[in-house]
Amino acid sequence: MTIRLFPSLGTWLVLGTSLALCHCAADEKKDTNTPAGEAKKDVVDNQPKPANVDRGRCDKNGKKVVELDLNQDKKPDVWKIYAATVENGTKVDVLVCKEVDLNFDGKKDMWVYYENNGNVNLEEFDLDFDGRVDLWTYRQNGKVVRQELDSNYDGKTDIWKFFDNEKLARVEISSGRNGKVDIWEYYEGGRLDRIGYDTTGNGQISRWDRAPDEQPAAAPASGVSTTPPPASTKTAPPTVTPESTQPAPAPKK
Repeated sequence: MTIRLFPSLGTWLVLGTSLALCHCAADEKKDTNTPAGEAKKDVVDNQPKPANVDRGRCDKNGKKVVELDLNQDKKPDVWKIYAATVENGTKVDVLVCKEVDLNFDGKKDMWVYYENNGNVNLEEFDLDFDGRVDLWTYRQNGKVVRQELDSNYDGKTDIWKFFDNEKLARVEISSGRNGKVDIWEYYEGGRLDRIGYDTTGNGQISRWDRAPDEQPAAAPASGVSTTPPPASTKTAPPTVTPESTQPAPAPKK
């Protein structure tokens, strides 16, 4: 199956003095709370924008569905969904979605969305088997670029992780579990470098902390475990977290 930019010395002195004065005035008005290159957060709805994915690819209407029984209990555990397309004049079936019952209880716990070239662009997991998605892993060209997690299983995303070449670059956290980001973690070379806090509730970073001198390196995106906990418990899954804007400036010492 085919899957796919001479004036006088006096003039220079006057010009240089003017520029220095303008620069100082600009510095006094500079917003030191907003990371460089990063747009200010909306105070009312301070949370990352949802990633765009065509979830219609798991719609079985008009598509070919192949069912697999992995544990031989005569009930399907995997559903592979194929859409018909034409490539080079030939009609082919392309895998566009896969649904999986991870714990063999008859309910789907994992959804995988594929591009026509065969690359995965989204994986969804129900980590506590309550019928609701808790972990989302987004990919581009097969590489993890973003993860979202509902860490307390209340139906609201509270941790967002962003990756650069599958290395953790930034994490955004809603410590109040209300969907509004109030903690920003920035990573350099896969290691935590600095942390920004919104202590006023206005959606802006108001305080910076340096990361501890000694700390373990963050696991690469490909090493993040998505293995769900046992069905009878609701232990928190491994920390997974957040589209990478330009990094925040290091706080002034």
